[in-house]
Amino acid sequence: MNNVEETLTLKVPALGKGVALLEVIAREPGLGFTAIQERLGMPKSSTHHLISTMCELGLIKRRSVGGYGLGLKLFELAGIANESNDLQREAMPLLRELAQRVQLTCHLGVFEQGEAVYLARLEGARDIVVRSHVGQRFPVNCSALGKSLIAWLAPEQLDSLIANLTFEKRMPKTVTNAADLRLQLADVRRRGWALDDEEQAPNCRCIAAPIRDRDGIVVAAISTVGTLEQVDDKRFETLAAQVISVASAISEAVYSTVAQAAAPPRPRAAEKGKRR
Repeated sequence: MNNVEETLTLKVPALGKGVALLEVIAREPGLGFTAIQERLGMPKSSTHHLISTMCELGLIKRRSVGGYGLGLKLFELAGIANESNDLQREAMPLLRELAQRVQLTCHLGVFEQGEAVYLARLEGARDIVVRSHVGQRFPVNCSALGKSLIAWLAPEQLDSLIANLTFEKRMPKTVTNAADLRLQLADVRRRGWALDDEEQAPNCRCIAAPIRDRDGIVVAAISTVGTLEQVDDKRFETLAAQVISVASAISEAVYSTVAQAAAPPRPRAAEKGKRR
């Protein structure tokens, strides 16, 4: 039996535990057996079997400095996924050009299971680096990219999403209730871009705009982020126009359509089975 066949024989609960193990190691590289077992809340024998199996499959590995890290098999699969991702492939050159032009860190992200997820990250100014990484997940209510992704959701889908948000207060300016979030989303739809003004992290401002398919449905978003000094009040409109322009260019490149910045996109159809 080869690795693929062995993987397919895993039961769903075991698969879920395997994914949980990968997430633990991704967040805390170098964890040892005891720490992993505590994080997962599993018996020692089950944890040992899971770790051994994941090592055999190449999904995790023992590190030379101790503990466990992600395996090369994951990087191989990630590379294949990236190559098959038309959105990311077409967006990267345009996003790189934007990062160089505005000298700010730029991101490409999508909406998945109630959260925003970074697909790509490109740095602009090297003297001030914003801490973020590809694959990072974050709440949609306190990020510009997240607001851009959900502002045009179908009403019933937006209602369901908001009803399940925890509204964690990360910063003094973080939106902590549904009414205020709806007001912000209305502003996003009106002007075509979203703002995060120290809502997720201190001394950090972010501007984002949506990427749309040929039907005008929001499928992704891009953002540019910097310090309060880099993104001051006088720069909002100019920077927003640049972000909207690149988002429209990506929409055209990927979906062969020119997105109109001034016209709001059609609401995204409600997705069945979507959960927080």
